[in-house]
Amino acid sequence: MLDFKVIKWMTKGPIEYNYIVREFDEDLVKEVFYRDLKDTVSEIFSYYNRHKVTPSASVLKDSLDDKGLNSSFVDDIYNSEVTENEIGFYVDKIKNRYNKYIIKTLIKDFEDEDSDILDINSQIKNIIGKTNRLYKADVFSEGRLSDSTKDRVGEYEFTKNNPNARRGLQSGFKDLDEYTWGLKNSELMVIGGASSSGKSLLMMNMALNAWRGANDPTTGEVTANDGKNVLYISLEMSKKQLEQRVDANLADIPHKSLMRGRLSEEEHSKWIQSLRFQKKYDKTFYILDMPRNSTMAEIEAKFEIIRGIFKPEAVFVDYLQLMSPSTKSTGQDWMDVGKVAEELHEFCRKKDLPVITAAQRKASAKKSSKQYKDNVDIEDLGRSKMIGDNATVVLLIGKREDELLREDMEIYVVKNRDGAKGKILLKKKFENSSVIDIPEGWGDDEGDENEI
Repeated sequence: MLDFKVIKWMTKGPIEYNYIVREFDEDLVKEVFYRDLKDTVSEIFSYYNRHKVTPSASVLKDSLDDKGLNSSFVDDIYNSEVTENEIGFYVDKIKNRYNKYIIKTLIKDFEDEDSDILDINSQIKNIIGKTNRLYKADVFSEGRLSDSTKDRVGEYEFTKNNPNARRGLQSGFKDLDEYTWGLKNSELMVIGGASSSGKSLLMMNMALNAWRGANDPTTGEVTANDGKNVLYISLEMSKKQLEQRVDANLADIPHKSLMRGRLSEEEHSKWIQSLRFQKKYDKTFYILDMPRNSTMAEIEAKFEIIRGIFKPEAVFVDYLQLMSPSTKSTGQDWMDVGKVAEELHEFCRKKDLPVITAAQRKASAKKSSKQYKDNVDIEDLGRSKMIGDNATVVLLIGKREDELLREDMEIYVVKNRDGAKGKILLKKKFENSSVIDIPEGWGDDEGDENEI
């Protein structure tokens, strides 16, 4: 039976469950199945919302029996067979069936001479709303310009009177935040860099800066509450390794000394104070260590579970090329990487969150007869132009011939959808797992926003 197959897919796990809920719209998922199955679907829905996992057959039967509801279909559902190649076809068939059902119901009511015309008009509006949700095809918003003129004036006046309220996620780097005015919800930032250039470290620093806000963890005290709840997804580094880097950064102590148990007395004191701050601070920095080749569908399923623990306000993914596309791999690296970028972009739009990720740069620096030249270009990103196409902001870490001897880090803003492009300088403190703004008087040239 068609319904059994789709419900079976829904019970396979969080990824499959969220796929079905997304396809039918959360408000309609209990309506689209045959009447005798509505209690079963409602119980699956309720169980997942409580426990963030789907019920087993025995648990579902017991739950329905306890409520005096019909559980006779459960075995048939769980014994159904459905593959990834088939589920889209079955979902479309149920959508079409439900659409025909609500239209037939309307026609039947319309042909009834006793029907109230106002009630019919109301039903038409209801059908249009349901059909739009059923076949939304990931439309994020729509409408006539004329309908939103008043709203846009109101938005402007609010921004004018509350300028900081419209600032996006702050990276903690003054010049970069001036370029972007913060990364807004539904926007994707990509940090590109060569191997060992510090791209993951720069991203981690942005995450920690956004999380702690104006607080100084080395004091051990919480003095401000302007930070953000951060979800940090690592596909490269273990949670333990990342925590050591986080501790070195927050305490401003050498990572190597912390890792090898060689902290000085002063460094140890700063570390303990930073740990006290982490314990007291009520904003969440949540590390999710996932295996390489994880897909966006797997990350999204885990995200839904985590959202039951706390509400993330920004998501960091380290890093893009370590992920696999949710659909079957094409075997062409540039296309798979581009598909992952596309899925990350769709994720940040659907969840209405800023998302920051890193990507490998191609080895594009060339040495001419006279000088070493770094060809800074958005198409240097990870073998796929689609990465830049899906990003709102793209940063590229410069690579110079004597880069390892340099104390500064060149950051090129090569794409900035809502602002200027250009270059900024940051100071490396890699030994403390940190990247910081250039101290006053340290550097002379901080770049020109019209340089590129």
